[in-house]
Amino acid sequence: MRLSPKLPPLEIYMLGLVDFSEVQQLQRRIVYELGEQGGAVLILCEHPPTISVGRAGSRAHIGPDDDALRSLGIKVHWVNRGGGCVFHLPGQLAAYFALPLDTFGLTLSDYLVRLHTTVLMVLGEFDLAGTFRADLPGVFSGQARIATVGVAVTRWIAYHGLTLNVVPYLALFDVLEEPGIGKAPLRHTSMEARRQRHTAMSTVREALVRRLEEVFGLERHHVYTQHPLIRRKVISHVHAPSPG
Repeated sequence: MRLSPKLPPLEIYMLGLVDFSEVQQLQRRIVYELGEQGGAVLILCEHPPTISVGRAGSRAHIGPDDDALRSLGIKVHWVNRGGGCVFHLPGQLAAYFALPLDTFGLTLSDYLVRLHTTVLMVLGEFDLAGTFRADLPGVFSGQARIATVGVAVTRWIAYHGLTLNVVPYLALFDVLEEPGIGKAPLRHTSMEARRQRHTAMSTVREALVRRLEEVFGLERHHVYTQHPLIRRKVISHVHAPSPG
């Protein structure tokens, strides 16, 4: 699908490692502005260890009690997107993609399929195969989930988006106790674990932007590295991987 050049370009915010709650505030502002002005916005970032619980999630899917979570430095946020529990942490690329569905001639189902397709195309660039299943949200590499997809819709504007595990510390995912394939607990993996070699976050970000534009028919973009609503950037974290 090729869009009219009269439509605004994709506004991309590459924000680095930032607080989860501040990005949620930014999303709400973006959804309001898209309702007034149109266009599309993509936020690319990472988060300190945080669990977000979607509409299909449950506190029962988080193993440690509240005191144990605090001792681990893990915050929990309840959000209005679809899907269950998502563990956000450094080394995982979070992509919040907001756009008015009507303007792009999309149904919610179309939007979800295209997000999944984008992830599959990015994985393919790194010689990884992915699948998505009707019974479980996200994208899987083998029997383990490598990406999540979960969205919300307000005034027919879709937002939230996806996460892709690039180089996170996988042992932290053990705090989640979600049901997976069959009766087994849900397992998680990453691009670097599957490839067994270094995977640069910057290269994955570039591939995601390019494939997202291809899948959604976007032809122009602007890139920003900050936003006034993001007051605090997290410079480093104990679980952050080495730069690269």
